[in-house]
Amino acid sequence: MSIPPLPPNTTLQGRSFLITGANVGLGFAAARLALQLGASPVYITTRTAKKGDKARDELLADPEVKKKNPNAIVKVYEVEMSKWDSVTSFAKKFLDDRKTAGEGLDIAILNAGLVNGRFVLAPTGNEMDVQVNHLSTAPLALLLLPLLERSTTPEHTARLTIISSMAHLRARLTPQDDIGYLPSLNDKKSFSPVLQYSLSKLLIILFLRELCEKVTSDKVIIWSRQSGLAICTARSSPEKGAITYIDAVANIGKESHGLWYQKTRLTPYSKVVTGPEGKKLQKRSWDETLKQLEQVSPGVDPDL
Repeated sequence: MSIPPLPPNTTLQGRSFLITGANVGLGFAAARLALQLGASPVYITTRTAKKGDKARDELLADPEVKKKNPNAIVKVYEVEMSKWDSVTSFAKKFLDDRKTAGEGLDIAILNAGLVNGRFVLAPTGNEMDVQVNHLSTAPLALLLLPLLERSTTPEHTARLTIISSMAHLRARLTPQDDIGYLPSLNDKKSFSPVLQYSLSKLLIILFLRELCEKVTSDKVIIWSRQSGLAICTARSSPEKGAITYIDAVANIGKESHGLWYQKTRLTPYSKVVTGPEGKKLQKRSWDETLKQLEQVSPGVDPDL
C-alpha cells in the first residue's frame, strides 16, 4: 500500500507538538514536517542532550522550515526510556515548564521505541522491549493526558498518538492465572526476540484501548498507528513515513478514537486484540501496568 501525499490544505499552523524519539528516522522527519506545516513550539525528546541539540539545529536550519515557519521554536528534552527515573523526570519537567509558561499541548506523538533482538533486562528489572515499548510509554500517556485535556478547545481537540506496529499481529497470548503476566515476560527461558517485540506492541495497544474506554473523544482523540519500522522497511523514506504521522494528527478526527491505522488507512484490529483472550488480557495488563506505575510515580493513575 503506497503512501499518498498529504491533502493540500493540511496545516498545523500555531499548534504545539510533542514527539518522542525524534533525533533520527521517522521521529525527526515528522518533527520537520510538522514545522514545515506551521507547528510551534515543537518539543522533541532524545536520549542525550547532545543528540537533541544537533537535531534541533538541523530542524531549524531546514530551508522549508526557514521559509514557511521562520519564527518556529524547537525545544529539546532528554529522556532514557529504559529508566523509570528518566521517564518520570522528563514528564515532571515538561509539565512544569508548560505550567510556568502558561502553555498547553495540542498534539503528542509517543514514537520512542526499540527492537532489541536479544534478552536484556532494563535497569527497572523488566525485559527491555516491554519496558521501553509498553511500560515507559504508558505513564507518559497518563501524565500528559490532563495537559492535553486542558488544551482542548471548541475549535481543536487535542491529539494523542501512540506508535505501535503490525508485529502485534504475531503476538501469542499465553498468560497463566497463577502468576503475574508482566513479570512472566522477564523470564529468559521463554524469551523470543520476535515474539517479545510483538507482545510489547500488543500490550501498548491493549493499554490504549482500555484508556479510550475511560477518556472520550470530546476530551482527547487517542489512537495508534503503524510504526516507522514497518513503513521504512517497505522501501519508503522517512519523509514518506512522516506523512502518515502528520496526516493522523492534522486530518483525522473523532472517528479514529481508540482505533488503529496502517499507514493512512483505518484498519480493523485482529482477533488477537478483540477476541476473548485479548479482552481478558486487556483488563489484566491494565491493572498490572498501573500497579507498577503507581510504585514509581504515585498518583500516575488520574481520575479518568
